[in-house]
Amino acid sequence: MGLKPDHWIRKMAREYRMIEPFADSQVRNGVISYGVSSYGYDIRVTDEFKIFTNVYSAIVDPKHFDPKSMVDFRGEVCIIPPNSFALARTIEYFRIPRKVLTVCLGKSTYARCGIIVNVTPFEPCFSDDTEILTPNGWQLIRDVQIGDLVMGMTQDGYAEYQPVMAKQVYGYQGELLHFAGKSIDLLVSPDHKVLVNRRTNGRPNRKGPEKTGWYTAPAKEVFGAYNYEMLREVRWRGEDPGDYVSINGEQYPAMAFLRFLGLWLGDGSAYVSHKGDRISGYVVQIAALNKKRPYVQYVLNDLGVHYNEMREGYRFLKKSLYEYLAPYTHAENKHLPREWLGLGPEHIRLILEGLLMSDGNAETRTITTCSKQLADDIQMMAFLSGQSAIVRQAKEERKPRELNGHVIKSNFPIYKIRLSTGHMTPKIRPSQHKTVPYNGKVYDVTVPNHLIFVRRNGKAVWSGNCWEGFVTLEISNTTPLPAKIYANEGIEQVLFFEADEECEVSYADKKGKYQRQQTIVLPKL
Repeated sequence: MGLKPDHWIRKMAREYRMIEPFADSQVRNGVISYGVSSYGYDIRVTDEFKIFTNVYSAIVDPKHFDPKSMVDFRGEVCIIPPNSFALARTIEYFRIPRKVLTVCLGKSTYARCGIIVNVTPFEPCFSDDTEILTPNGWQLIRDVQIGDLVMGMTQDGYAEYQPVMAKQVYGYQGELLHFAGKSIDLLVSPDHKVLVNRRTNGRPNRKGPEKTGWYTAPAKEVFGAYNYEMLREVRWRGEDPGDYVSINGEQYPAMAFLRFLGLWLGDGSAYVSHKGDRISGYVVQIAALNKKRPYVQYVLNDLGVHYNEMREGYRFLKKSLYEYLAPYTHAENKHLPREWLGLGPEHIRLILEGLLMSDGNAETRTITTCSKQLADDIQMMAFLSGQSAIVRQAKEERKPRELNGHVIKSNFPIYKIRLSTGHMTPKIRPSQHKTVPYNGKVYDVTVPNHLIFVRRNGKAVWSGNCWEGFVTLEISNTTPLPAKIYANEGIEQVLFFEADEECEVSYADKKGKYQRQQTIVLPKL
Protein backbone atom coordinates (compact mmCIF):
# COMPACT_ATOMS: atom_id res chain seq x y z
CA MET A 1 0.00 0.00 0.00
CA GLY A 2 1.41 3.40 -0.99
CA LEU A 3 0.62 7.05 -0.28
CA LYS A 4 -0.59 8.72 -3.49
CA PRO A 5 0.99 12.01 -4.69
CA ASP A 6 -0.53 15.16 -6.18
CA HIS A 7 -0.39 14.03 -9.84
CA TRP A 8 -2.34 10.84 -9.01
CA ILE A 9 -4.98 12.88 -7.19
CA ARG A 10 -5.27 15.24 -10.19
CA LYS A 11 -5.60 12.31 -12.61
CA MET A 12 -8.33 10.61 -10.55
CA ALA A 13 -10.23 13.87 -10.13
CA ARG A 14 -10.08 14.81 -13.83
CA GLU A 15 -10.70 11.38 -15.36
CA TYR A 16 -12.95 9.73 -12.75
CA ARG A 17 -14.34 12.69 -10.78
CA MET A 18 -13.02 11.27 -7.50
CA ILE A 19 -13.34 14.76 -5.95
CA GLU A 20 -15.91 17.28 -7.12
CA PRO A 21 -15.63 20.28 -7.16
CA PHE A 22 -11.87 20.05 -7.50
CA ALA A 23 -9.10 22.64 -7.02
CA ASP A 24 -5.91 21.42 -8.73
CA SER A 25 -3.60 23.57 -6.58
CA GLN A 26 -3.50 25.13 -3.12
CA VAL A 27 -5.86 28.09 -2.79
CA ARG A 28 -4.97 30.66 -0.13
CA ASN A 29 -5.75 34.35 -0.85
CA GLY A 30 -6.61 35.21 2.74
CA VAL A 31 -8.60 32.01 3.43
CA ILE A 32 -7.69 28.84 5.27
CA SER A 33 -6.08 26.93 2.41
CA TYR A 34 -7.77 24.16 0.41
CA GLY A 35 -7.02 22.13 -2.73
CA VAL A 36 -4.28 19.73 -3.81
CA SER A 37 -1.14 19.53 -1.69
CA SER A 38 1.95 17.40 -2.26
CA TYR A 39 0.40 14.24 -0.81
CA GLY A 40 -3.22 14.98 -0.11
CA TYR A 41 -6.23 17.18 -0.66
CA ASP A 42 -7.44 19.88 1.72
CA ILE A 43 -11.24 19.78 1.88
CA ARG A 44 -13.65 22.61 2.69
CA VAL A 45 -16.64 22.85 4.98
CA THR A 46 -20.05 24.15 3.81
CA ASP A 47 -22.09 26.82 5.57
CA GLU A 48 -24.53 24.24 7.00
CA PHE A 49 -23.95 23.16 10.61
CA LYS A 50 -25.65 21.22 13.39
CA ILE A 51 -24.46 22.54 16.77
CA PHE A 52 -24.69 20.34 19.85
CA THR A 53 -26.74 21.48 22.84
CA ASN A 54 -27.50 19.63 26.10
CA VAL A 55 -30.82 21.38 26.70
CA TYR A 56 -32.83 18.19 26.20
CA SER A 57 -30.50 15.53 27.57
CA ALA A 58 -27.91 15.16 30.30
CA ILE A 59 -26.37 12.06 28.70
CA VAL A 60 -25.02 11.51 25.19
CA ASP A 61 -25.92 7.98 24.14
CA PRO A 62 -24.39 6.84 20.80
CA LYS A 63 -26.97 4.02 20.58
CA HIS A 64 -29.93 6.35 21.11
CA PHE A 65 -28.78 9.77 19.98
CA ASP A 66 -31.56 12.35 20.25
CA PRO A 67 -31.75 14.56 17.11
CA LYS A 68 -33.20 17.32 19.27
CA SER A 69 -29.73 17.66 20.80
CA MET A 70 -28.60 19.42 17.60
CA VAL A 71 -29.51 22.97 16.57
CA ASP A 72 -29.40 23.80 12.85
CA PHE A 73 -27.35 26.83 11.81
CA ARG A 74 -26.44 28.28 8.43
CA GLY A 75 -23.95 31.10 7.92
CA GLU A 76 -20.44 32.12 6.86
CA VAL A 77 -19.11 31.79 10.45
CA CYS A 78 -20.27 29.12 12.90
CA ILE A 79 -19.53 29.70 16.60
CA ILE A 80 -19.16 26.49 18.62
CA PRO A 81 -19.80 26.88 22.37
CA PRO A 82 -17.01 26.03 24.86
CA ASN A 83 -16.35 22.30 25.26
CA SER A 84 -18.97 21.48 22.62
CA PHE A 85 -18.99 20.33 19.02
CA ALA A 86 -20.76 20.74 15.70
CA LEU A 87 -21.46 18.50 12.71
CA ALA A 88 -20.99 19.75 9.17
CA ARG A 89 -20.33 18.38 5.71
CA THR A 90 -17.78 18.94 3.01
CA ILE A 91 -18.28 21.04 -0.10
CA GLU A 92 -16.50 18.26 -2.00
CA TYR A 93 -18.29 15.15 -3.18
CA PHE A 94 -16.16 11.98 -3.04
CA ARG A 95 -16.12 8.82 -5.14
CA ILE A 96 -13.47 6.62 -3.56
CA PRO A 97 -12.15 3.65 -5.64
CA ARG A 98 -12.47 0.20 -4.08
CA LYS A 99 -8.70 -0.24 -3.64
CA VAL A 100 -8.20 3.15 -1.97
CA LEU A 101 -8.18 3.94 1.75
CA THR A 102 -8.49 7.53 3.00
CA VAL A 103 -7.00 8.99 6.17
CA CYS A 104 -8.07 12.45 7.34
CA LEU A 105 -6.02 14.92 9.35
CA GLY A 106 -7.32 18.19 10.78
CA LYS A 107 -5.62 21.30 9.43
CA SER A 108 -2.97 22.73 11.71
CA THR A 109 -4.61 26.17 11.64
CA TYR A 110 -7.51 24.78 13.67
CA ALA A 111 -5.52 22.17 15.62
CA ARG A 112 -3.24 24.87 17.06
CA CYS A 113 -6.37 26.61 18.39
CA GLY A 114 -7.63 23.52 20.22
CA ILE A 115 -10.24 22.73 17.55
CA ILE A 116 -10.20 19.07 16.50
CA VAL A 117 -11.81 17.80 13.27
CA ASN A 118 -12.84 14.18 12.84
CA VAL A 119 -14.56 12.55 9.89
CA THR A 120 -17.21 9.84 9.59
CA PRO A 121 -16.52 6.95 7.14
CA PHE A 122 -16.40 7.56 3.44
CA GLU A 123 -15.38 4.87 1.25
CA PRO A 124 -25.12 0.52 -4.77
CA CYS A 125 -28.03 -1.29 -7.17
CA PHE A 126 -29.10 -3.72 -9.75
CA SER A 127 -29.71 -7.46 -9.55
CA ASP A 128 -26.84 -9.58 -10.81
CA ASP A 129 -28.58 -10.46 -14.11
CA THR A 130 -28.79 -6.82 -15.25
CA GLU A 131 -26.79 -5.87 -18.35
CA ILE A 132 -25.41 -2.52 -19.50
CA LEU A 133 -24.69 -1.32 -23.03
CA THR A 134 -21.01 -0.93 -24.01
CA PRO A 135 -19.33 -0.12 -27.35
CA ASN A 136 -18.96 -3.89 -27.88
CA GLY A 137 -22.56 -4.71 -27.05
CA TRP A 138 -24.46 -5.80 -23.95
CA GLN A 139 -22.39 -6.87 -20.94
CA LEU A 140 -23.41 -8.01 -17.47
CA ILE A 141 -22.99 -5.06 -15.14
CA ARG A 142 -21.21 -7.31 -12.65
CA ASP A 143 -18.40 -7.83 -15.21
CA VAL A 144 -17.87 -4.13 -15.99
CA GLN A 145 -14.71 -2.62 -14.51
CA ILE A 146 -13.62 0.91 -13.58
CA GLY A 147 -12.39 2.68 -16.72
CA ASP A 148 -14.62 0.67 -19.08
CA LEU A 149 -16.93 2.61 -21.38
CA VAL A 150 -20.69 2.22 -20.94
CA MET A 151 -23.63 4.07 -22.43
CA GLY A 152 -24.57 7.16 -20.46
CA MET A 153 -26.49 10.32 -21.24
CA THR A 154 -25.18 13.85 -21.63
CA GLN A 155 -26.72 16.92 -20.05
CA ASP A 156 -28.47 17.73 -23.35
CA GLY A 157 -30.09 14.29 -23.55
CA TYR A 158 -27.83 12.57 -26.10
CA ALA A 159 -26.39 9.11 -25.59
CA GLU A 160 -22.62 8.70 -25.43
CA TYR A 161 -20.18 6.14 -24.10
CA GLN A 162 -18.81 7.37 -20.77
CA PRO A 163 -16.06 5.96 -18.52
CA VAL A 164 -17.02 4.06 -15.38
CA MET A 165 -15.68 6.17 -12.53
CA ALA A 166 -16.56 3.77 -9.73
CA LYS A 167 -18.14 0.37 -9.28
CA GLN A 168 -20.35 -0.63 -6.37
CA VAL A 169 -20.77 -4.23 -5.24
CA TYR A 170 -22.26 -5.49 -2.00
CA GLY A 171 -24.22 -8.36 -0.54
CA TYR A 172 -27.94 -7.79 -0.27
CA GLN A 173 -30.53 -9.83 1.58
CA GLY A 174 -34.07 -8.57 1.48
CA GLU A 175 -36.64 -7.48 -1.05
CA LEU A 176 -35.85 -5.91 -4.40
CA LEU A 177 -38.42 -3.91 -6.32
CA HIS A 178 -39.51 -5.28 -9.69
CA PHE A 179 -40.89 -2.95 -12.37
CA ALA A 180 -42.29 -5.09 -15.17
CA GLY A 181 -44.22 -4.54 -18.36
CA LYS A 182 -44.29 -5.35 -22.07
CA SER A 183 -41.12 -3.32 -22.64
CA ILE A 184 -39.75 -2.75 -19.11
CA ASP A 185 -37.97 -5.12 -16.72
CA LEU A 186 -36.02 -3.60 -13.80
CA LEU A 187 -35.10 -5.35 -10.55
CA VAL A 188 -33.47 -2.86 -8.19
CA SER A 189 -32.95 -2.07 -4.52
CA PRO A 190 -35.49 0.31 -2.91
CA ASP A 191 -33.04 3.23 -2.71
CA HIS A 192 -31.79 2.85 -6.26
CA LYS A 193 -32.57 5.87 -8.42
CA VAL A 194 -34.70 5.32 -11.52
CA LEU A 195 -35.31 7.79 -14.35
CA VAL A 196 -38.99 8.73 -14.53
CA ASN A 197 -41.43 11.27 -15.89
CA ARG A 198 -44.69 11.74 -14.03
CA ARG A 199 -47.97 12.87 -15.47
CA THR A 200 -49.58 15.42 -13.17
CA ASN A 201 -53.26 16.09 -12.63
CA GLY A 202 -52.96 19.54 -14.14
CA ARG A 203 -53.23 20.70 -17.72
CA PRO A 204 -50.88 23.09 -19.53
CA ASN A 205 -53.47 25.88 -19.55
CA ARG A 206 -54.84 25.32 -16.03
CA LYS A 207 -52.71 24.00 -13.18
CA GLY A 208 -49.24 23.95 -14.64
CA PRO A 209 -47.31 21.49 -16.81
CA GLU A 210 -48.97 18.25 -17.82
CA LYS A 211 -45.81 16.31 -16.91
CA THR A 212 -42.98 16.87 -14.45
CA GLY A 213 -40.16 16.28 -16.94
CA TRP A 214 -37.49 13.58 -16.60
CA TYR A 215 -35.79 13.24 -13.23
CA THR A 216 -34.33 10.52 -10.99
CA ALA A 217 -36.19 9.29 -7.93
CA PRO A 218 -35.62 6.46 -5.45
CA ALA A 219 -37.35 3.32 -6.66
CA LYS A 220 -39.32 3.07 -3.42
CA GLU A 221 -41.03 6.40 -4.20
CA VAL A 222 -42.15 5.16 -7.62
CA PHE A 223 -43.13 1.65 -6.50
CA GLY A 224 -46.91 1.23 -6.37
CA ALA A 225 -47.56 4.78 -7.62
CA TYR A 226 -49.60 5.83 -10.65
CA ASN A 227 -48.82 8.01 -13.69
CA TYR A 228 -45.09 7.28 -13.92
CA GLU A 229 -43.33 6.43 -17.17
CA MET A 230 -39.78 5.39 -18.01
CA LEU A 231 -37.56 6.21 -20.98
CA ARG A 232 -36.33 3.85 -23.72
CA GLU A 233 -35.47 6.35 -26.46
CA VAL A 234 -31.76 6.67 -27.33
CA ARG A 235 -30.72 9.90 -29.04
CA TRP A 236 -27.50 8.94 -30.79
CA ARG A 237 -25.26 11.00 -33.07
CA GLY A 238 -22.71 8.47 -34.31
CA GLU A 239 -20.29 8.81 -37.22
CA ASP A 240 -20.66 9.27 -40.98
CA PRO A 241 -18.62 6.70 -42.95
CA GLY A 242 -18.52 8.92 -46.06
CA ASP A 243 -19.48 7.97 -49.59
CA TYR A 244 -17.22 4.90 -49.77
CA VAL A 245 -15.91 2.28 -47.36
CA SER A 246 -12.68 0.33 -47.75
CA ILE A 247 -12.85 -3.44 -47.29
CA ASN A 248 -9.47 -5.17 -47.50
CA GLY A 249 -8.15 -2.55 -49.93
CA GLU A 250 -11.23 -2.36 -52.18
CA GLN A 251 -13.67 0.54 -52.24
CA TYR A 252 -17.43 -0.01 -52.08
CA PRO A 253 -20.29 2.52 -52.02
CA ALA A 254 -21.07 2.97 -48.32
CA MET A 255 -24.87 2.79 -48.50
CA ALA A 256 -24.83 -0.28 -50.77
CA PHE A 257 -22.28 -2.05 -48.57
CA LEU A 258 -24.29 -1.46 -45.38
CA ARG A 259 -27.45 -2.86 -46.98
CA PHE A 260 -25.42 -5.79 -48.31
CA LEU A 261 -23.91 -6.40 -44.85
CA GLY A 262 -27.41 -6.63 -43.38
CA LEU A 263 -28.49 -9.05 -46.13
CA TRP A 264 -25.45 -11.24 -45.62
CA LEU A 265 -25.74 -11.30 -41.80
CA GLY A 266 -29.36 -12.34 -42.18
CA ASP A 267 -28.95 -15.21 -44.63
CA GLY A 268 -25.51 -15.26 -46.22
CA SER A 269 -22.47 -17.49 -46.29
CA ALA A 270 -18.85 -17.34 -47.44
CA TYR A 271 -16.64 -20.26 -48.40
CA VAL A 272 -13.72 -21.34 -50.60
CA SER A 273 -14.51 -23.52 -53.62
CA HIS A 274 -12.02 -26.06 -54.94
CA LYS A 275 -11.27 -27.94 -58.10
CA GLY A 276 -9.30 -30.91 -56.96
CA ASP A 277 -6.54 -29.57 -54.71
CA ARG A 278 -6.69 -26.09 -56.25
CA ILE A 279 -8.71 -23.13 -54.97
CA SER A 280 -11.12 -22.10 -57.71
CA GLY A 281 -12.79 -19.16 -56.03
CA TYR A 282 -13.69 -17.22 -52.92
CA VAL A 283 -17.48 -17.40 -52.82
CA VAL A 284 -19.93 -15.03 -51.17
CA GLN A 285 -23.54 -16.16 -51.25
CA ILE A 286 -26.91 -14.76 -50.16
CA ALA A 287 -30.01 -16.90 -49.93
CA ALA A 288 -33.16 -15.26 -51.30
CA LEU A 289 -36.55 -16.55 -52.32
CA ASN A 290 -39.70 -15.11 -53.85
CA LYS A 291 -40.44 -11.46 -53.07
CA LYS A 292 -37.01 -10.72 -51.61
CA ARG A 293 -35.08 -11.39 -54.82
CA PRO A 294 -35.61 -7.95 -56.46
CA TYR A 295 -34.22 -6.20 -53.35
CA VAL A 296 -31.12 -8.44 -53.30
CA GLN A 297 -30.50 -7.76 -57.00
CA TYR A 298 -30.86 -4.02 -56.39
CA VAL A 299 -28.28 -4.11 -53.56
CA LEU A 300 -25.77 -6.26 -55.46
CA ASN A 301 -26.03 -4.05 -58.56
CA ASP A 302 -25.47 -0.99 -56.39
CA LEU A 303 -22.51 -2.71 -54.72
CA GLY A 304 -20.90 -3.24 -58.13
CA VAL A 305 -20.31 -7.01 -58.08
CA HIS A 306 -20.94 -9.50 -60.87
CA TYR A 307 -23.20 -12.21 -59.51
CA ASN A 308 -24.84 -15.43 -60.62
CA GLU A 309 -28.51 -16.01 -59.98
CA MET A 310 -29.50 -19.43 -58.66
CA ARG A 311 -32.72 -21.06 -57.49
CA GLU A 312 -31.80 -20.57 -53.82
CA GLY A 313 -30.28 -17.11 -54.14
CA TYR A 314 -27.24 -15.24 -55.48
CA ARG A 315 -23.54 -16.01 -55.59
CA PHE A 316 -20.43 -14.07 -56.61
CA LEU A 317 -16.66 -14.32 -56.32
CA LYS A 318 -14.85 -11.58 -54.39
CA LYS A 319 -11.79 -12.35 -52.28
CA SER A 320 -11.81 -9.05 -50.35
CA LEU A 321 -15.37 -9.59 -49.15
CA TYR A 322 -14.84 -13.30 -48.49
CA GLU A 323 -11.86 -12.59 -46.21
CA TYR A 324 -13.80 -9.89 -44.40
CA LEU A 325 -16.93 -11.99 -43.87
CA ALA A 326 -15.42 -15.45 -43.29
CA PRO A 327 -14.99 -14.98 -39.48
CA TYR A 328 -18.75 -14.38 -39.18
CA THR A 329 -20.02 -17.09 -41.50
CA HIS A 330 -21.47 -19.69 -39.11
CA ALA A 331 -25.14 -18.93 -38.46
CA GLU A 332 -25.04 -19.50 -34.71
CA ASN A 333 -21.95 -17.27 -34.34
CA LYS A 334 -22.94 -14.41 -36.62
CA HIS A 335 -22.67 -10.89 -35.26
CA LEU A 336 -22.05 -7.40 -36.52
CA PRO A 337 -18.39 -6.40 -36.96
CA ARG A 338 -17.73 -3.98 -34.10
CA GLU A 339 -16.54 -1.10 -36.31
CA TRP A 340 -20.08 -0.49 -37.60
CA LEU A 341 -21.62 -0.01 -34.15
CA GLY A 342 -20.41 3.58 -34.04
CA LEU A 343 -22.28 4.70 -37.17
CA GLY A 344 -24.96 7.37 -37.12
CA PRO A 345 -28.68 6.45 -37.00
CA GLU A 346 -29.35 6.81 -40.75
CA HIS A 347 -26.52 4.42 -41.65
CA ILE A 348 -27.39 1.85 -38.98
CA ARG A 349 -30.93 1.79 -40.39
CA LEU A 350 -29.49 0.56 -43.71
CA ILE A 351 -28.00 -2.52 -42.00
CA LEU A 352 -31.34 -3.22 -40.32
CA GLU A 353 -33.10 -2.78 -43.66
CA GLY A 354 -30.90 -5.49 -45.15
CA LEU A 355 -31.56 -7.80 -42.19
CA LEU A 356 -35.32 -7.33 -42.52
CA MET A 357 -35.16 -8.15 -46.23
CA SER A 358 -33.15 -11.34 -45.69
CA ASP A 359 -34.01 -13.15 -42.46
CA GLY A 360 -36.89 -10.93 -41.40
CA ASN A 361 -40.49 -10.04 -42.01
CA ALA A 362 -40.79 -6.50 -43.33
CA GLU A 363 -44.51 -6.37 -42.60
CA THR A 364 -44.24 -7.24 -38.89
CA ARG A 365 -40.72 -5.74 -38.69
CA THR A 366 -39.46 -8.89 -36.99
CA ILE A 367 -36.00 -10.39 -37.54
CA THR A 368 -35.25 -14.02 -36.69
CA THR A 369 -31.80 -15.47 -35.95
CA CYS A 370 -30.22 -18.42 -34.16
CA SER A 371 -27.27 -16.25 -33.05
CA LYS A 372 -27.69 -14.78 -29.57
CA GLN A 373 -24.94 -12.26 -30.30
CA LEU A 374 -26.57 -11.10 -33.53
CA ALA A 375 -29.93 -10.79 -31.75
CA ASP A 376 -28.28 -8.54 -29.16
CA ASP A 377 -26.56 -6.53 -31.90
CA ILE A 378 -29.86 -6.03 -33.74
CA GLN A 379 -31.47 -4.70 -30.57
CA MET A 380 -28.50 -2.40 -30.02
CA MET A 381 -28.74 -1.12 -33.61
CA ALA A 382 -32.47 -0.56 -33.20
CA PHE A 383 -31.93 1.79 -30.26
CA LEU A 384 -28.96 3.55 -31.89
CA SER A 385 -31.09 4.19 -34.96
CA GLY A 386 -33.88 5.86 -32.99
CA GLN A 387 -36.10 2.79 -32.72
CA SER A 388 -36.69 0.26 -29.97
CA ALA A 389 -36.63 -3.52 -29.80
CA ILE A 390 -37.08 -6.44 -27.44
CA VAL A 391 -35.12 -9.71 -27.73
CA ARG A 392 -37.22 -12.81 -27.12
CA GLN A 393 -36.27 -16.45 -27.35
CA ALA A 394 -38.84 -18.23 -29.47
CA LYS A 395 -40.41 -21.48 -28.28
CA GLU A 396 -40.71 -23.13 -31.68
CA GLU A 397 -37.86 -24.88 -33.46
CA ARG A 398 -36.56 -23.65 -36.79
CA LYS A 399 -37.71 -25.79 -39.70
CA PRO A 400 -35.04 -27.57 -41.77
CA ARG A 401 -34.18 -25.80 -45.02
CA GLU A 402 -32.33 -26.71 -48.18
CA LEU A 403 -29.07 -25.04 -49.21
CA ASN A 404 -26.84 -26.16 -52.11
CA GLY A 405 -28.77 -29.42 -52.31
CA HIS A 406 -28.31 -30.20 -48.62
CA VAL A 407 -30.93 -30.17 -45.86
CA ILE A 408 -29.81 -27.85 -43.11
CA LYS A 409 -31.11 -28.51 -39.61
CA SER A 410 -30.65 -26.17 -36.65
CA ASN A 411 -30.44 -27.33 -33.05
CA PHE A 412 -29.78 -23.82 -31.78
CA PRO A 413 -32.32 -21.60 -29.99
CA ILE A 414 -34.22 -19.12 -32.14
CA TYR A 415 -34.36 -15.45 -31.23
CA LYS A 416 -36.92 -12.97 -32.49
CA ILE A 417 -36.34 -9.22 -32.44
CA ARG A 418 -39.24 -6.95 -33.29
CA LEU A 419 -38.37 -3.40 -34.27
CA SER A 420 -40.67 -0.58 -33.23
CA THR A 421 -40.81 3.19 -33.46
CA GLY A 422 -43.32 3.44 -30.60
CA HIS A 423 -43.45 2.78 -26.86
CA MET A 424 -40.43 4.99 -26.20
CA THR A 425 -41.87 6.21 -22.89
CA PRO A 426 -43.86 3.27 -21.55
CA LYS A 427 -46.00 3.65 -18.43
CA ILE A 428 -45.10 1.51 -15.44
CA ARG A 429 -48.39 0.41 -13.95
CA PRO A 430 -48.69 -0.43 -10.23
CA SER A 431 -50.49 -3.67 -11.11
CA GLN A 432 -47.18 -4.87 -12.57
CA HIS A 433 -45.02 -3.82 -9.61
CA LYS A 434 -43.99 -6.46 -7.11
CA THR A 435 -41.36 -7.23 -4.48
CA VAL A 436 -38.92 -10.08 -5.04
CA PRO A 437 -36.99 -11.84 -2.23
CA TYR A 438 -33.27 -11.61 -2.97
CA ASN A 439 -30.12 -12.97 -1.35
CA GLY A 440 -26.96 -12.25 -3.31
CA LYS A 441 -24.81 -9.47 -4.61
CA VAL A 442 -26.12 -6.32 -6.23
CA TYR A 443 -24.10 -4.12 -8.58
CA ASP A 444 -23.92 -0.60 -9.89
CA VAL A 445 -21.49 1.70 -11.68
CA THR A 446 -20.98 5.45 -11.55
CA VAL A 447 -20.78 7.55 -14.73
CA PRO A 448 -20.42 11.34 -15.09
CA ASN A 449 -24.09 12.22 -15.55
CA HIS A 450 -25.45 9.35 -13.40
CA LEU A 451 -27.69 7.90 -16.14
CA ILE A 452 -27.03 4.52 -17.75
CA PHE A 453 -28.76 2.34 -20.36
CA VAL A 454 -29.46 -1.12 -18.93
CA ARG A 455 -31.28 -4.29 -19.93
CA ARG A 456 -32.89 -7.23 -18.19
CA ASN A 457 -34.58 -10.19 -19.88
CA GLY A 458 -34.15 -8.57 -23.28
CA LYS A 459 -35.85 -5.28 -22.28
CA ALA A 460 -33.79 -2.08 -22.20
CA VAL A 461 -34.41 1.22 -20.41
CA TRP A 462 -32.59 4.25 -19.01
CA SER A 463 -31.92 4.23 -15.27
CA GLY A 464 -30.04 6.21 -12.66
CA ASN A 465 -26.96 4.97 -10.83
CA CYS A 466 -25.64 5.17 -7.27
CA TRP A 467 -22.66 7.08 -6.00
CA GLU A 468 -20.90 7.70 -2.70
CA GLY A 469 -21.58 11.13 -1.21
CA PHE A 470 -20.42 14.09 0.81
CA VAL A 471 -18.44 13.63 4.01
CA THR A 472 -19.85 14.39 7.43
CA LEU A 473 -17.38 16.26 9.68
CA GLU A 474 -17.29 16.41 13.47
CA ILE A 475 -15.70 19.62 14.75
CA SER A 476 -14.85 19.67 18.48
CA ASN A 477 -14.06 22.79 20.48
CA THR A 478 -11.82 21.60 23.32
CA THR A 479 -11.26 25.09 24.71
CA PRO A 480 -13.22 26.91 27.49
CA LEU A 481 -14.03 29.69 25.00
CA PRO A 482 -16.36 29.95 21.98
CA ALA A 483 -14.61 29.00 18.70
CA LYS A 484 -15.17 30.22 15.16
CA ILE A 485 -15.40 27.91 12.13
CA TYR A 486 -15.17 29.57 8.70
CA ALA A 487 -17.48 28.19 6.03
CA ASN A 488 -16.26 27.62 2.45
CA GLU A 489 -12.63 27.44 3.63
CA GLY A 490 -10.22 24.59 4.28
CA ILE A 491 -10.76 22.42 7.35
CA GLU A 492 -9.08 19.02 6.93
CA GLN A 493 -6.57 17.17 4.75
CA VAL A 494 -7.42 13.86 3.09
CA LEU A 495 -4.60 11.37 2.37
CA PHE A 496 -5.10 8.57 -0.19
CA PHE A 497 -3.52 5.12 0.12
CA GLU A 498 -3.88 2.58 -2.70
CA ALA A 499 -3.68 -1.12 -1.82
CA ASP A 500 -1.77 -3.67 -3.89
CA GLU A 501 -4.98 -5.63 -4.37
CA GLU A 502 -8.67 -5.25 -3.64
CA CYS A 503 -10.09 -6.15 -0.25
CA GLU A 504 -12.32 -9.21 -0.03
CA VAL A 505 -15.13 -7.29 1.69
CA SER A 506 -15.40 -3.51 1.33
CA TYR A 507 -17.32 -0.94 3.36
CA ALA A 508 -19.98 -0.98 0.65
CA ASP A 509 -20.10 -4.79 0.68
CA LYS A 510 -20.95 -4.62 4.37
CA LYS A 511 -23.78 -2.19 3.55
CA GLY A 512 -22.02 0.50 5.56
CA LYS A 513 -24.58 2.62 7.34
CA TYR A 514 -23.02 5.89 6.16
CA GLN A 515 -22.63 4.82 2.53
CA ARG A 516 -23.81 7.38 -0.08
CA GLN A 517 -24.63 10.01 2.53
CA GLN A 518 -26.07 13.13 0.94
CA THR A 519 -26.18 15.47 3.92
CA ILE A 520 -25.05 15.73 7.54
CA VAL A 521 -25.75 12.32 9.08
CA LEU A 522 -26.30 11.87 12.82
CA PRO A 523 -25.08 8.78 14.72
CA LYS A 524 -27.01 5.59 14.00
CA LEU A 525 -26.70 1.87 14.55
